[in-house]
Amino acid sequence: MRTILCVAAAALCLPASAQEPNVSSQARSLFEQTRESVAQIRVLLGSSDSHSATGTGFVVGSEGLILTNYHVVADKALEPDVYRLEFVLPDGRSGPLQIVAIDVLNDLAVVKGDTGGVQALTFRDRPLAKGDKGFSLGHPLSQGLTVVEGIYNGRSEDQYYERIHFTGAINAGMSGGPVVDSAAKVFGVNVATHRRGQLVSFLVPARFARDLLVRARAQTAAPPADFRSDVGVQLKAHDRALMDALLKAPLPVQVLGRFVVPARMGGFMQCGAGTERETSKSYDIDSYHCYTLSSLYVDPRLHTGMVSFRHRIMRNLQLDALRFAHLQETRFKQGRHGDYASRKHHTRYACQDRIVALQGTRAKTAMCVRRYQRFEGLYDVVLKVATLGDPALALQSELEMEGVSFDHAMELSRRYLEAIRWNR
Repeated sequence: MRTILCVAAAALCLPASAQEPNVSSQARSLFEQTRESVAQIRVLLGSSDSHSATGTGFVVGSEGLILTNYHVVADKALEPDVYRLEFVLPDGRSGPLQIVAIDVLNDLAVVKGDTGGVQALTFRDRPLAKGDKGFSLGHPLSQGLTVVEGIYNGRSEDQYYERIHFTGAINAGMSGGPVVDSAAKVFGVNVATHRRGQLVSFLVPARFARDLLVRARAQTAAPPADFRSDVGVQLKAHDRALMDALLKAPLPVQVLGRFVVPARMGGFMQCGAGTERETSKSYDIDSYHCYTLSSLYVDPRLHTGMVSFRHRIMRNLQLDALRFAHLQETRFKQGRHGDYASRKHHTRYACQDRIVALQGTRAKTAMCVRRYQRFEGLYDVVLKVATLGDPALALQSELEMEGVSFDHAMELSRRYLEAIRWNR
């Protein structure tokens, strides 16, 4: 599993923004206090009225500033000549929007439109306690403006960027909506939901929204129409922070049978294991994998910023040496990185194979590299390793790095290879 989060995202929907939602008596007061400040954000294709995507935003300034998720407005940020934005308020007023500032790392954006005298929501200053109630507002799945009651459960423990674990039903279309406390103060912003969870949702802490709003107001120059350069700068900052965290200490290792291999790095990796052991097969395979929960949404066709690795231990039970070698070669080629990605974002992979000496064994390696078309200096790099020469046992390992500098990729690859050892 590469990523367990799905964006509570821009869905293809035709909202009924003026509908009166069903709310519990407990949530009604909060809904009535905040509803006029919550807008639907529409992403429109060209000059048409056809929706490419929709989300939610909320007014944060008398000057018409609205806060939402970056992923809601990403198409407009990167392709301003193709898409346009508009807001729709609960009273039916609507108008065009301009992007003012973005924060890709925390999935936030500030946009601006003529919202008239709509009252701005304010942010909560003090942290909540686990178990406190929260109330999320947004436009889910064409159901009109809706309020959802949930529970604040503190920081999510396994994500690289700080997110709040919120037990509440955040659905597609609610992205960018406010989550308020019992005093109608914003403490979080709707951002994502867990694919395998029930009512397990995630919020961006309000302090990041406040910081972006301060930056937006401090800008003296007019914001650009195309935010591609700004996105690239932020992706490079992510690369530096993530790779520095992974490389600041010696690479940890673990013992898997007769092999020593790289292990979980840092406190923000998720790891798991699986096996292929069937009586009908003449071999068995045990797999171990780890990945960082650090994926960044760039646009609908590009998520990047993760580092992952996988180890596969293959044992020959009844195959002859030739068939076991064929099995190894077949598995080594599986997932061999080709050209499945959009040409808009990447060049083709260029791969190079080598035979190298590792500790206790020889191995075949393949390194594949592709360059980002829009963001200079960033690459996707895949390193594959397969031990050679033993008719009964083999190790195959794969390291994948997304959106990294070439130097960072080479340094982590070097350490990765040096950590592999066969204890014969």
